[in-house]
Order: sequence, then structure tokens, then C-alpha cells
Amino acid sequence: MADLQETLGQVVRQERQYRNLTIKDLGEKAGLSEIYVGEIERGQKYPSAKVLESLAQALGLDLAELLELMAEAIRREREPEYTSVIGFTLPTTTGQPRRTVVKRIVNMLNEGDVESVANFSAFLLSQHTMP
Repeated sequence: MADLQETLGQVVRQERQYRNLTIKDLGEKAGLSEIYVGEIERGQKYPSAKVLESLAQALGLDLAELLELMAEAIRREREPEYTSVIGFTLPTTTGQPRRTVVKRIVNMLNEGDVESVANFSAFLLSQHTMP
């Protein structure tokens, strides 16, 4: 199991590559040295909250989104993979966590549809967790 520093580095690298940025590009956008960004990506340095904010902004994310991506990476590592309860697999986009894919799908729905999906999901989850 990767530690938090390694997980953070993996997420930063994944997001940087997804945006076709070099380490140098990301460093310049975040106001950090190329060496420091490389050390973060390799899990050798753990950045301060201020540096995390700078990295998130340079990646076009807010800090909450960066932390959400980290949380998703931790969940993927700690939890076994689940096949969808209703028999289909979640669409994936290379380099994008499941939570991000679902968020984009949900953002395309109307407000009433989101509530219906949420209610149905809660029902399925309650059925899945029952012995």
C-alpha cells in the first residue's frame, strides 16, 4: 500500500500528464522549481498546504478537487474493485478516477433526474448491504 506522499505524487503526476504539461510547465505555473515538483511526484517530498493550493491552481483544479482525487486514489487502493450492483461497469476514462467520471455524468442531468438517480442508488445500496 502506498503512503500518503506517494499517493499525492501519483495524483499530481496523473493530472499533470492528463493536461499534457511537463514537470517544468507545472512548476512554472505553480511558482515552484522543476526539481521540487519532481520530488513531490516521486513521493519524496510532502508539500505544505500552500504548495498544494498552488499545484491545484496550476492544474486548473481547486484544492477540494485535488483532495477528492487523492481520496479516490486511496479508496481504489484500499477497497476491492466492485462490479456494479446492477450489472454494468462504470465507464472509465484513462487517467480519470471513477468519481470524476460519475460527477461529469451527473452534471449532465436535470435536477429532478439527479434526485431520482440518488434515490435509486440508495435503494440499490441498501439491497446490496443486506445479508
